[in-house]
Amino acid sequence: MNSELFNLFELCRDKLKNVLVYQAIETIDDPYEKTTSKTMLNPIPVKAIVRTISPDALRWKYTGQLSSGSKEIICEKKYLNLFKMADKIKIDDNYYKCYQDDERGFNITDKTDYLIIIVQLKVGNINV
Repeated sequence: MNSELFNLFELCRDKLKNVLVYQAIETIDDPYEKTTSKTMLNPIPVKAIVRTISPDALRWKYTGQLSSGSKEIICEKKYLNLFKMADKIKIDDNYYKCYQDDERGFNITDKTDYLIIIVQLKVGNINV
């Protein structure tokens, strides 16, 4: 069931963006050296509202832990596990990752009808 918020934005399709969510399979190449390699799976498109977080909000809300250029994704609740397992997230031409705090918790806020996900630019922003 779609939430009323996303039904409202379906009327204004220019507000929704396609966000590509990539998952990866990690395999152990050498069990003695513990070297691993990741294989990217096909991306899953998610329609979402994407906003850039202002530097003021970054400084006051997240105490400078996030780099500038971080984004806020607002999407339906059914994508919660998809974003938790995401290895990288593509918005426009840049790749992002879900922000994790020092306890390895994801910064995903679960509201009654939607999710708010904070993503930061991925280090080594390479197009694959």
